[in-house]
Amino acid sequence: MVPKQERAGCTSLAISYTPNPPVVMFASKSSQPPPSVDLMELVSAAVSLVARSICTGCGAGGATLCPRCERNLLPAPPLPSVDGSSSAVAAWQYAGAARTLVLDLKLTGRRAAAAPMIVALARAILRAGTSAEVVTWVPGRRRDTRARGFNHAELLGRGVAETLGLDARTLLRRRGYRPDQAALSGAILLIDDLVTTGATARACTMSLRRAGAERVEVAAVCSV
Repeated sequence: MVPKQERAGCTSLAISYTPNPPVVMFASKSSQPPPSVDLMELVSAAVSLVARSICTGCGAGGATLCPRCERNLLPAPPLPSVDGSSSAVAAWQYAGAARTLVLDLKLTGRRAAAAPMIVALARAILRAGTSAEVVTWVPGRRRDTRARGFNHAELLGRGVAETLGLDARTLLRRRGYRPDQAALSGAILLIDDLVTTGATARACTMSLRRAGAERVEVAAVCSV
């Protein structure tokens, strides 16, 4: 079968389950023509599309990360030891276009930056091998998540899960929940954007292990 700087305060992480929301699809049966769209809305959408297709590394159009800039990315250095984990892997060194992608996603909320990171992370995981059945992610600070509109690590985690054909679940919260010792089993793949000292990944890993996970595999887009 087919993780900018470390965040403080993660020693209070605890496990909780959040049911995945159902996916609801709507199809219109009306034969009426669609409503007219304001010209400025079309311009805004076009500008947004162009912005998403500009290479983070060189500014060329066509892709968020062009093939040349991707080839110039440095491989990740070895990750620091993450106590309690069975493995730890990263895709790139935190430098150049890789660093810009991480910051674009985390600080500016540019969702398109996630796409090349998801692909690179999935490749790194497959090269290292995985026995995980479930993918989860490092929880974000509520203030940052509200400001950005989403948890960037969750966006990465769900993308990786979809790519690898694994289940994606929110298993970690920062505070206010007690671990359910009988709630978890099997192997968990923990996703983050960046590992520096390993403290955040270590706190998350130990929380998952205390909740019953047999194995925790750590995977990050970048390491330093």
